[in-house]
Amino acid sequence: ELLARVRALARRGNGPPREVRYRVADLVVDSVRHRAERAGQDLGLSPKEFALLALLAGHAGEVISRAIIAEKVWDMHFDSDMNVIDVAVARLRAKVDAPFTKKLLHTVRSVGYVLDSRD
Repeated sequence: ELLARVRALARRGNGPPREVRYRVADLVVDSVRHRAERAGQDLGLSPKEFALLALLAGHAGEVISRAIIAEKVWDMHFDSDMNVIDVAVARLRAKVDAPFTKKLLHTVRSVGYVLDSRD
């Protein structure tokens, strides 16, 4: 019976990839095409920067802690002595926010980061 169930699941296949596009203000994150753009300009993100932005965009408006970011993006447990996440967010902020007047990536002190179109 177990073998029959495994075969049935194998026949189903994964199907076409589910298109996931996140929008926050003028920022568009397309996970299928692995592309992020703001105001029509490609941001040219590295794979880790894209993974970080996709995580934040998928939870837009929610504060994401450094521990969650470390686990989801780097697949590691958070060590408070490491500044890997802070450096990655600074680099991402330089590409996502610096060229634009409206800032989307915000720091919530002692908690984490949030991607939001708030003022």
